[in-house]
Amino acid sequence: MSDESFFREVNEEIRQDRTRQIWARYGRVIMALAVLAVLVTAGYVAWREYSIGQANESGDRYLAALDLAATGDPTEASAALDQLSEDGYGAYRDLARMRAATLKESQGADADAVAAFDAVAGDAAAPKPIRDMAAIRAAYILVDAGSLDDVSQRVVQLSGEDQPLRYPAREALGLAAWKAGNFDDAKRYFEQLRDDQGTPSGIAVRTRLLLELIAAGTRPVAVDAAASAPEAPAAAAPVEPAAPAAGAPAETTAPAEIGAPAASPTPVVPSAPAAPAAPAAETSPPAADLAPAPPAEPAAAPAEPAAPVAGETNPAAPATEAAPEAATPTAPAAPGTTAPAN
Repeated sequence: MSDESFFREVNEEIRQDRTRQIWARYGRVIMALAVLAVLVTAGYVAWREYSIGQANESGDRYLAALDLAATGDPTEASAALDQLSEDGYGAYRDLARMRAATLKESQGADADAVAAFDAVAGDAAAPKPIRDMAAIRAAYILVDAGSLDDVSQRVVQLSGEDQPLRYPAREALGLAAWKAGNFDDAKRYFEQLRDDQGTPSGIAVRTRLLLELIAAGTRPVAVDAAASAPEAPAAAAPVEPAAPAAGAPAETTAPAEIGAPAASPTPVVPSAPAAPAAPAAETSPPAADLAPAPPAEPAAAPAEPAAPVAGETNPAAPATEAAPEAATPTAPAAPGTTAPAN
């Protein structure tokens, strides 16, 4: 046996002894670690499968609620979203709350929608991107339903250069400032959006349009309405006295119209007063009796040929012609003569 083979056999025996010693000392620990690794792996796989199943279930419920909202059943959609916001899995709870707030906004309940978005934005358990998006959504509603301070309170901290949602935040701030009549701040926000190369295309288009409106001096409807508000009472003040003024002469014009035919002898036009002329024709027989009264013929009064004369329609036309002529002098004389006739 050579020396090399001898040393090799000695080294192998030494390694085997060391391995037996290590196994005797740490064998149980190694086996425990191996079993633990298997259990951890199995647990992770099981938890992942469970999470995927819960997420799929919550996703299906979320899509079903969206379908209910799209088919025009907001009551059931709102109930499904509220239920999902309580027992949903993961981020679906917050998404359901966001969608429920959007549904309230579509129904015109702006105050409830803002309160729902604020609740999501103030929930520390919700992911930060969802919280920031909820603040942006509330600010967009308050551009029309709130004030510049309401919008600034929610999104001014999101308009910094290091914020990923700075573009919609600046747009909301600019719109609120423009609506409030603060055109300098509005122009500043819109110019920041215009000069930023990362501005989304939709916001960039609206920004250019609003900058053109500001340059042209166009004022928002809310500012114009506020500016013209004092003029409304000024116009309304004369209108209120005008109503009684019109009513007062309205009562006097009726007698004025009655007296008009008496003042003007010529207007043959009073064919319209022909309606009151009918009752006048009924009283004309006594007037006709009074007209022949001056001849002092006692038989003329009992003589009833005057009745056929008054009943004839063809001679009534000349009678009406004479009536306006006699109306002017005899209008005061008629009551005077009727009194002695009685």
